[in-house]
Amino acid sequence: MQPSSRASFFNLLGTLLLAPLLCVCVSGVQAQQASSSVPLSQAEKAWLQQHSVIRLAPDPGFAPVEWFNRQGDYHGITFDYVQLLEQRLGVRFEIVRGKDWSDILATAKAGEVDALSAIMRTGAREQHLVFTKPYLTLTRGVLAARELDPITRVEDLRGYKVAVVEGSWMDEKLDEYTGMSINHFQDLATALAATSLGVTDVTASALETMAFTRRDEGLTNLQKVGELDHEVALSFAVSKSVTPLAGILEKGLASITSAEAAEIRARWIETSEQPFWQKPVYRYSAIALLVLLLACMAVVIAWNRMLNTRVQERSRQLEEAHIQLIQAEKMESVGRLSAGVAHEVKNPLAIIQMGADYLMEVVPDEDGAKEVVADIGDAVRRADTVIKGLLDFSHSDKLALSSGNLNELIEEAQRLVGHEFRQRNIALNTHLSPSNPQIQMDANKIKQVLINMLMNAAQAVGGDGEVNVSCEVVSIDANSSNNAFQVGEPALRLRIVDNGPGISEENLVKLFDPFFTTKPVGEGTGLGLSVSRNIMELHSGVLDIGNAPEGGARVTMDFRIEKEDQA
Repeated sequence: MQPSSRASFFNLLGTLLLAPLLCVCVSGVQAQQASSSVPLSQAEKAWLQQHSVIRLAPDPGFAPVEWFNRQGDYHGITFDYVQLLEQRLGVRFEIVRGKDWSDILATAKAGEVDALSAIMRTGAREQHLVFTKPYLTLTRGVLAARELDPITRVEDLRGYKVAVVEGSWMDEKLDEYTGMSINHFQDLATALAATSLGVTDVTASALETMAFTRRDEGLTNLQKVGELDHEVALSFAVSKSVTPLAGILEKGLASITSAEAAEIRARWIETSEQPFWQKPVYRYSAIALLVLLLACMAVVIAWNRMLNTRVQERSRQLEEAHIQLIQAEKMESVGRLSAGVAHEVKNPLAIIQMGADYLMEVVPDEDGAKEVVADIGDAVRRADTVIKGLLDFSHSDKLALSSGNLNELIEEAQRLVGHEFRQRNIALNTHLSPSNPQIQMDANKIKQVLINMLMNAAQAVGGDGEVNVSCEVVSIDANSSNNAFQVGEPALRLRIVDNGPGISEENLVKLFDPFFTTKPVGEGTGLGLSVSRNIMELHSGVLDIGNAPEGGARVTMDFRIEKEDQA
């Protein structure tokens, strides 16, 4: 090997051996220079050499003091303080992000982090943490969305729903007072939003942080309604497992001059009010107002074009309502006339019946004479039944209650409408439980309801369909639309289900309105369903009409069962 080559080899070897030593020396010099401005004791310097990384947990939503932006970056006043402390103490803060302030306090009490950077000293917190002297003071205040009497003391908050951040110093302060209505929220933005929307009356916190969050969230309706006594004094706090760190941080904070502290504060907290035209909220409001004006103009133009059509439609509806009212007046007149006719006809019928009874006794039984007389008596009785029906129609609020079998009444009503169903080729299927109990009812009126429901089903199906009728005892469940019966109470339930097109959602809510009908003008008064429900209510029952899950309309009639029949 040549001498020059040997020299180069030894120079390279020396560089490799000395480089790590030089790095250590340089690091030590830098650490010594970094901490030279902070008068630490030898014990404190030794402690820092063993704990060069400090786990720090900021409040994730305490802007502008400290928070994480949407990108997850740590920002705020304490961030600037932390950077200065890193330079002057020669340490590195490892930022630990918690879910919310309550989560941060829990991790600090458990010793999972070393330090908190913006916390107010309280007696409860001193049980787990060691505090530095305060380095930042804020003003306690209250914001509201409406004018309130001035609030200058914590006691003035009684009677209001107060929004606070859970676990915050204000939360702990209000717990000391009785009669406070406290609403806890995970962060200040949510608390202010609740007050802005009227969920709570006021939000209590530091005025500087509330002003920053209000501007950032665009909550323009919030205003200051008072300042509370005593300032918010914020300190660093450390876990008791790293108690020496508190004194070190306090010396580091003391090395920050008042000019540096003022510069940091001014960087994040506005000391003067901006002109209103420079504030983003006013610019956004102006844009929103312009958009609103344009939208209003478009609505007015569209409304002018639609106005004529709407007026014509309303005129048509008024004309139909007028026709229905005329028809209702006719029905009322028919009712009064029916009552009069019934009374006039009953007397002649009674005389005819007496004559038929007399002839039945005296006429000899030959050449079918008695059969003719018997036919006269049957005809009189049928006419008398019609007369009673007319009287019932004119006195619909009186019930002739008697114990009866609903199954028999259903079969009789089906016979009366059978011709209509056969004409339309509609199958009428019946499923009646033979064990159905007797119930108290006015048979004529219930028959009127049944006929009305069956005829409506036939008209809804139109033709070539089917209608299913069932009657059985059921137990009212919690999901039933029947609110007149108690849950678990037995009821005799009659159901009529058709396979027609069903009822539209628009018409469902108007079914029982007097004079409402989907039939053409002149073919219905719109009173049938209203009268039917009234009859069911007079029987302490329930009439409900809706759509069946499988399609078509479904009529449900629930009748009360007498207690002795329930047993």
